[in-house]
Amino acid sequence: MNLLLHLTERCNLACHYCFAPAGSSRVMSPEVGRAAADLCLAHAARSGERAILSFFGGEPMLAFETLREVVEYASARAREQKVPCLFRMNSNGTLISDQHLAWFEQHGLRFTLSLDGDQTMHDSQRVDHAGRGSFGALEARFDAFLGFDPALEVSLVVTPRNLEQLASGLGYLFERGFHWLTVRPDVLAAWDRGAIAELRRQYLLVADDYLRRLRRGDELYLNLFDDKWRSATSDAGRSGCDAGGRRLSVAPGGELYPCVRWVGSAAGSPGAQLGDVWRGLDGAAVAALRAQVEAPKQPCVDCAYRERCSHDCACEQLSATGGLQGPAPALCEHERVLIPIADGLGNLLWREQNPAFLRKQYAGLLAPPGAT
Repeated sequence: MNLLLHLTERCNLACHYCFAPAGSSRVMSPEVGRAAADLCLAHAARSGERAILSFFGGEPMLAFETLREVVEYASARAREQKVPCLFRMNSNGTLISDQHLAWFEQHGLRFTLSLDGDQTMHDSQRVDHAGRGSFGALEARFDAFLGFDPALEVSLVVTPRNLEQLASGLGYLFERGFHWLTVRPDVLAAWDRGAIAELRRQYLLVADDYLRRLRRGDELYLNLFDDKWRSATSDAGRSGCDAGGRRLSVAPGGELYPCVRWVGSAAGSPGAQLGDVWRGLDGAAVAALRAQVEAPKQPCVDCAYRERCSHDCACEQLSATGGLQGPAPALCEHERVLIPIADGLGNLLWREQNPAFLRKQYAGLLAPPGAT
C-alpha cells in the first residue's frame, strides 16, 4: 500500500495550473499522520508487501514538523513489525535546506521535484503569491539536490502557456544533470488547434534531442517515450489506473480518497470517500469505484491507441469531465500526437540496435543464458 498523506493544502507558490482547492488551509495533525502510518503498516504486515508513505500538499515542507514526526514514528513501528517501509515526497523544492537533505538521507526519504524546465518555461507558470517566478531560488539548490540523489525525478507540467519552451526546457534539464523526467499535459487547459500543432512540433524536437542523447550513450528516462515503448514491448507497460487500489490519498482530516484530485472534492463526486484512517476502507465503496474505473469508456473502446495511451487515469477524467465516463478530450489529442512520434523514434533506435534503448526495453532478451 502506498498512502499519500496530504499534510497541508497550503503552498508558498501559486502555480497557474494547480488543482488544489483554492483558499483551503487545512493541515494534517500528527495524530492523523500516525494513524495513517498504522493503517499502511498493518496492511503491509497482512499482505507481505512493503509500506510506502508519500507526503503531498500543497507544499508538504510547510508541515515539516508533522512530516518528521510521522516518519520517525513509522520507522520505529516498521522495525518493530519487521515491515519494509519507504518514504517519498512531492515538493516544489524551495524550502528544502541542506539540513533537510541530511535528515532525508538519515531516514531514507526520497522526493520528486516539481520543476518546469528552464527559467523561461518554469517562471511562466510556477510563481509565488506576488506573481514572481520561483526558478532563481530553486536553481541555486540544483547541485545540492543532485548530490543528494543523482537519480532525482523531475515532474513537469506542459500547458499551452509554456508549450513553446518545452523542447528547450527539457534539453536544459538533461544538460543540467537531471536524467529522470516525467512530463504531464495540463488536461484542464484550453488546447486549441494551434496549440496541438505546436505540441506536435515540440515533441518532434524533443524526439530529435532524445535520439542524439541516446546515440551518445546517455542513460536517461523520459516518460513521453520510454513509457510508450514499454507499452509496446512489455505487458508491464500497461498497468491501468489504480484509483482506490494500492495507492490512496489521505486528506488532512484523515479521510481516505481514491487519488490526489479527489481530496477536497464534493461529496457527490464518484467515489468521493472510501473510508478513513481509523476505520480503514469501506469495501462496498471501493468496489463501486473500481467498477466505474474499470468499465469500458467511449471513445476508448473503438480507438486504435487504447492499449497504449493514458486514457484510464481516473483523476484526470474526474477533473476534466466531472465523472468517470471517459477521458479528458485534451488528453486524447495529446496521445494522438505523442504515440506515432514515440513509435517512430523507437523503431529507428531498434533498427540501429542502440545499446541504451535495448538495455531499457529488452533487458531480459539481452541477458546471457542462465542469467537471472
